[in-house]
Amino acid sequence: MNKTMTDVTELSRKVISGFEIDRQKAIDLYSYPDAEALFTAADTIRQHFTGNTLDTCSIVNARSGICSEDCAWCSQSVFHTTGVARYDIIDEEEAVGSALANEDYGVHRFSMVTASRAFPVSRVKKACDIYRRIRQEGKGRISLCASMGLLDLSRMKMLKEAGVTHYHINLETSRRFFPSLVTKHTYDEKLRTMGYARQAGLKICSGGIIGMGETAEDRIDMALELRKQGVKSIPVNILNPIKGTRLENAAPISREDVLRTIAVFRFINPDAFMRFAGGRLIISDIVEKAFRSGMNALMVGDMLTTVGSKVASDMEMIRRMGFVLNDKE
Repeated sequence: MNKTMTDVTELSRKVISGFEIDRQKAIDLYSYPDAEALFTAADTIRQHFTGNTLDTCSIVNARSGICSEDCAWCSQSVFHTTGVARYDIIDEEEAVGSALANEDYGVHRFSMVTASRAFPVSRVKKACDIYRRIRQEGKGRISLCASMGLLDLSRMKMLKEAGVTHYHINLETSRRFFPSLVTKHTYDEKLRTMGYARQAGLKICSGGIIGMGETAEDRIDMALELRKQGVKSIPVNILNPIKGTRLENAAPISREDVLRTIAVFRFINPDAFMRFAGGRLIISDIVEKAFRSGMNALMVGDMLTTVGSKVASDMEMIRRMGFVLNDKE
């Protein structure tokens, strides 16, 4: 066994034993000369903490095209002209039907996602009515998540009382890079929102997008902040440049950078469920390799305003890779 393999293998053993790598060690890992050894070591960590359990979730676009924020990648911002559908809140029957269909497929979690700075109280009440119907009409096998912007504590409590268990709010990138992508709200507002969710008794789902022009160090800093915040559900999105947005001409991220990012994220957040989310079809040729490089969760079905893979084909892929679906909260 060569020295490269021995070094990264030893570090994975230390992480499994409880060692937390620091920023410099993560940077060194990202540029590790033996990429395959890095991926294998990251997968060893994944197997130790979560075995072959794979976590799934699905989302529905519950408010579209009228967001006041200026996020550089987003087709739903009023600052961009993308031709996306515009509506204030999803039809109740559509939302309930989508949730129950996903439950029948064995999907672990369902989320309504709203394009908004902070979903208004009247609309949160309506969303809560939908969540209650899902709980009443479902079989009790799917948990509920919400992604509704920078909500205050009172609205978080409303969601909790309606049966929501998780709140999703992506950090998107590092604190350093964030202001170049978003000017209408701040990184600290996102962290404060996480705090309100926790106070209400909700678990946090938070990750970001890679391929927006950030550096490897930016990705590492985001992963370290997620560890600091104790986040155990981490969606990883690959930028899908949408015409009409500020990032429509962004250069694509390389396959190797995607895999290295996943592997280093696993070293930093060893027991988290790291979730392949938006942009997966752009790199469909390496998706299964990503699940052997530290990934262990999957967003199934369509992805908001871009086409995703179908749930049935995702479930077949999961079985083919030898994973079993998570049946825990």
